Amino acid sequence: MADKATADKKNDAKSEGTSGGAEGAPKKSGGLKFALITVALLAVEAGVLFTVFSLGGPKDAQATHAEEPAAPDPGEDSCEVPVFTGPLFNDRSGINYGFKVEVFVATKAKHREAIAKKIEDSKAALRAEIAGIWRMASSDDLSDPLYKSLERRIEAALMERLNPAEGSGKDAHSKDSHGKDSHGKDAGSKDSGGKDAGGRDAEPPHITKAVVISSPAVRQER
Repeated sequence: MADKATADKKNDAKSEGTSGGAEGAPKKSGGLKFALITVALLAVEAGVLFTVFSLGGPKDAQATHAEEPAAPDPGEDSCEVPVFTGPLFNDRSGINYGFKVEVFVATKAKHREAIAKKIEDSKAALRAEIAGIWRMASSDDLSDPLYKSLERRIEAALMERLNPAEGSGKDAHSKDSHGKDSHGKDAGSKDSGGKDAGGRDAEPPHITKAVVISSPAVRQER
C-alpha cells in the first residue's frame, strides 16, 4: 500500500509539472511578442526622425544661403569727376579779385564715363556758366571760406545741364502711348540686376552733388 501511495504522489507531481510547463509556455511567448512590438515601434520612430531631418536639412541650407548678404556692386560706389580748374574773378566791390577754383561733381562709378563725356561735350558752356556765377557773387558769398553759397548755385546749374530732365526718366528710351518702349516692353520694368526689359541700365547717368574748392581772394592789379 505504501508503494502504491508513493507512486500516486509521483504521478500527481508529474501531472502538476506538465501543467505548470504548459502554463509557463504562454508567458514566454507573450514576452517575445512584447519585445518584437517594441523593436517595431523603435524602427518606425527612427524612420520618422530620419525623414524629418532629411527634409529639414536642405531647407535649412537654402535658408542659410538666402540670408547671406549680396556682394557689393563696385558700380554703385561714389566717385568724383572734374568739371573745371582755373582762375575766376569778381570785381563787384570795385576791386578785381582773383581766385583759383576747382569744381568736381559726384556720381556713381558706373556713370563716370557717361558724365565725363557730357562734361567734355559742354566744357565751354559749363566754364562760362561757372565764371558768370562767380563774377556775380556778393561780398558775403566770397567772405565764406568754404564758399557754400556759391557751391549750391554752381551745383544747381550743373544738375540742370548734366542730369536728365525731370520726368524723362530713361531719356534714351522712347515710349509709346501705352508706356511701352521701342521694343514693345514695359519701359518701367527692371530685372534683379537693375536693368530694364531691354537689358539696359534702368537708371540714367546723373550727378548727385557738386564740390567747389577755392583759394583765398587775391587782389588783381589793373
